[in-house]
Amino acid sequence: MWQDIRYAGWVAALCTALGLALTGSGITGEPRFGTPKGDEGTRIFKATEHPFYSGAFRLTGNRATLVGNMQDQSPWDHLDYAGKRLTPVQGTIEIKVNEVTNSGLVVAEFAEGADQYRIVFDRFAAKAPFQDGGIATRLYEHGDSNNGDPLYPKTWLYLAGWGTATMHKNDQVLYKDYDAHFMVMERSRDPQTHAVHYPVTRTLPGGETDPAGMEIDLWVRSKEQNPQNFPPFDTFVHIYWEEVTWR
Repeated sequence: MWQDIRYAGWVAALCTALGLALTGSGITGEPRFGTPKGDEGTRIFKATEHPFYSGAFRLTGNRATLVGNMQDQSPWDHLDYAGKRLTPVQGTIEIKVNEVTNSGLVVAEFAEGADQYRIVFDRFAAKAPFQDGGIATRLYEHGDSNNGDPLYPKTWLYLAGWGTATMHKNDQVLYKDYDAHFMVMERSRDPQTHAVHYPVTRTLPGGETDPAGMEIDLWVRSKEQNPQNFPPFDTFVHIYWEEVTWR
């Protein structure tokens, strides 16, 4: 009994001392850490709202797949929702960009048969407000997002860029100053069937892509149209990488 009383008194004294020490250090009962203010707990922050945001992104992509192939004759389908005409190729993509200054360099290289291809994407510019000057981060695109075209599923973009690229074949210019777009995005293809689950009837507010995976997609396309093709461009090179490394 006596020991219990002494123990209780010791605990009370310790709590009092600790309270005085915290008060003396400027820490009071008012929460200072980890407490959302207003709607902070429910909304997605813009990158620039983070106080230490550098805007510098360094990523590498491996396990490349070409949608269709470089020898396809029109009409062709270079989105291939069914995943039946995918060509695994040896190749990588290196992304070194600054989202704040809308500058940097994206270089993709891959081989198909005896031919070597290289895409240099280094001119970034926006054609729509959501593209944020040419390079953007933390946003939805495609599907019913009202950002970009609806030809691909609505997906969360960790990083994306829009602008102009030049593509080389065996060190010769193949396509010069073509429109280009890269996306560091949620996984779009079923890991077993390789199909894109799109279009589908929307039942939830998120995108149709899989948040459990990540990929990098790169598109290079001509301004010239061809309604026989899908998407309806005369040229549309589409390649993606299933292994993404942040550096």
